[in-house]
Parts: sequence; structure tokens; C-alpha cells
Amino acid sequence: MRLGFWLAISLVTLPASAVAQTAAVNKEAPSEPAISVLRQEADAGNPEAQYKLALRYLDSTSQLHNDTEGLQWLRRAADAGHALSQVSLGLIYRSGDHGVKQDLMEAAKWLRKASEAGDPHGQSELGFMYEQGEGLPKDEAEAARLYSLAADQGLPIALFDLGFMYEEGRGVPLDAERAVKLYEKAASRVPTARNNLAVIYFQGKSVSRDPVKAYEWGLLTISAEYDRILAGRADHPDSRLGHALLLLKDIARGMSKDQKNKGRSLAAEWINSHASELGDEPSHFQMAISTLK
Repeated sequence: MRLGFWLAISLVTLPASAVAQTAAVNKEAPSEPAISVLRQEADAGNPEAQYKLALRYLDSTSQLHNDTEGLQWLRRAADAGHALSQVSLGLIYRSGDHGVKQDLMEAAKWLRKASEAGDPHGQSELGFMYEQGEGLPKDEAEAARLYSLAADQGLPIALFDLGFMYEEGRGVPLDAERAVKLYEKAASRVPTARNNLAVIYFQGKSVSRDPVKAYEWGLLTISAEYDRILAGRADHPDSRLGHALLLLKDIARGMSKDQKNKGRSLAAEWINSHASELGDEPSHFQMAISTLK
């Protein structure tokens, strides 16, 4: 299960954010002069152009914003078999956005089309619907199977979701070590994976308790939330960062100065080794943790 906010308890591992995976809505819209060219290509039946044009019309910040027009182009591209258009349309029906009435069966139909075409976003989002029993019969084994297909293609949110299934033993045998590996793969793109790793190492229920590793991932969770706030991407920013700080406080209780310094070093090493995947976060890291003792 994915939540749009962090639970009010810091010492729990969390499912992914409800933000509908970077999958379907690419905000890197074409420049204004390219609109006429896009329109020509879309009119000529190019599904990719139809998809990109749809995104411009569906973007509420665009001067071209027109949900009706955007949905028409999105459906044309989806009908032509364009996978991301199918995923986008499925997500719109699932959430009831852009003036569309929520229709979970229609959402599942479009996500299934993308999934069966091998698109990892479609596989992951259809898996989510099976996990939740949302518009489909609840089937955690099928959810895990679909997450696995998407994870095999490297989709970060699917790596996270599959990790959560293994950590909880939902639809798959409980396997904390595999969950840790999946969370680690997702951690550069899914901040909640860092939180879950911090909790796993802090609690030591399924893996050996390791306060230094817990502290490392706790710092990295704070770094991620700080970066999200600076970038204006944070949903419930005060709550998320607050829970991350509370978690680190719990982890740090009873740790020696040397242990904390080791955790800081490990966190800095992780940031440096993943810098190419983290955008501006490396430049904010020291600032994010500078006041932490």
C-alpha cells in the first residue's frame, strides 16, 4: 500500500508515496514554438506526438491548459497502443482527475493494456491495484508478480513496492534480506526506501540490528526530505521531515559519538557514490544534516 503522507508513528516501515510514479506525467513539456510542430505530427497520427501534446493541454500550469482537449489526444494515443498514454489514462481514471469521473474498472483496463505490452509503469500500477483490491479482486501474489516484472526493468517504485512485499511477506515468502537489497536499489529515487532501511536496521527484527547503518539511512532520509522541500516537490513537507527527525532522534539515543561519526561518513559516501542519480541533493546534503548532533 502507498500513502500520500507518512504515518504519525516514526518507527514503522512505510509503503510508497501515493504520487502516481513519475511514469505517466513527464513535466518536461516542449517549448512553445514546438507546439505547432507537435500538432502537425499529432494530426498525422503520431502517437508520441499525441501523447506529448496531451501533456501540454493537461498541464494546469500551461497557458494551453484544456482538460477536454488533452484527454482527447491522450485517448487517441492510448487507442493507438502508446503505453505511457495508456498508463496516464489509467491513472486519471483511477484518481478521477482532470474532470473525469473515477472509474476503477476503466483504470484497470488501460493499465492492463500497458502491462501486457511489457511497460513497467503499467505493470507496477496494475500490481498496486491488485495489492489494494482496488477495482480488482485483492491478489497479493499477482501484485508481487507484476511488481517483479517491473522491478526487473529497473523501475524504482516497483523495486520499492516489491521490497515492501518481501519485508511484510505479502504475496511472497517473508525475506528481509531481499527486501533490504530492493530498498537499497530504490533508495536514490524513492525517499521512503531510505526510511524503511533506517527502521529495519534500528529495530533488528528480521536482520541484525545495526545502529550505525540505521543512523546512516536516517541521515539520508532527512537529506531526501530536505531536498524535496527545496525543490518544491514535498507533499506534507513539515510532517515528512518531522518524522524523519524523530526517527533519527530515536536511533541516536544511546549511540556513541564515534558511531554517529561513522554513520555520517557512510551517508556522505553513499551520497557521493550516487551523485549522478540525485540531482541537486549532493550540494544540499551537508546543509541538511549540519545542525544534527
